Amino acid sequence: MNVCFLGGGNISQAIIGGLLKGGFPPGSIACIERNTSKIESLKSKGILILKIDELTKHQFDLIILAVKPKNALDATKQILIHAPNANIISTVAGITADKYPNAATIIRSMPNTASEFKKGITALYTKDINKSSFKKAIKFFEHIGHVLVIKNEAEMHSFTSVIGSGQAFLFKILEVYLTEFKKLSKGVDIGATEIFKNFVYSLGDQFNQDPDFDSLINKIKSPNGTTQAGIESLENNNVEMIIKEAFKAATNRSVEISNEN
Repeated sequence: MNVCFLGGGNISQAIIGGLLKGGFPPGSIACIERNTSKIESLKSKGILILKIDELTKHQFDLIILAVKPKNALDATKQILIHAPNANIISTVAGITADKYPNAATIIRSMPNTASEFKKGITALYTKDINKSSFKKAIKFFEHIGHVLVIKNEAEMHSFTSVIGSGQAFLFKILEVYLTEFKKLSKGVDIGATEIFKNFVYSLGDQFNQDPDFDSLINKIKSPNGTTQAGIESLENNNVEMIIKEAFKAATNRSVEISNEN
């Protein structure tokens, strides 16, 4: 399978990183990018760098549109000028399929940056799930993690919030943990960040062993103990609602982006 990315930003870099870790041949990956530092980074990995008018010289199974929302529709038009039969997958948040010049054939995707470690989750939507290009898209994203097929496009706004943005919300919470941990670890020989990595990894290990949050909490909590006091503080401050409001804000912004374009 030969693929070309239009845009070499964070999500493209994450997907490409996951593909290469999984043994995907770098010679089968191309990228159209203007930023010099990004070009050098991609070249160092063996990625072919193209200009958009060079699409006429190549045959790609999939072209991944990974640009800012304000540039997405013009970029799609440019692709279709040089590759009128292109199978285009958009990673752009918010812009619905009917806004694209190739509305009947565009495939919308919402991958996340965990794709770099082959642990990604990608939501996919298209109007015709039986077409061969959609099957190629599923196969492609399965190289870098799990694929969820969305039947109702409106759900993509929520998936953008949870899958696309959600990791950043967790990182923001963990940032608070790390700040507190650094206060405690002054004078410790091993760096605080390195120790904190073990703490974060252990969360995944515990969840793998027992994917029930109440059970995991109860293994730590004792009646009238310190954990109980902290949990009650979180509940009294409605931390669940705060996190849900973050998802809601991201979902609403996705809808706004759709209306702006």
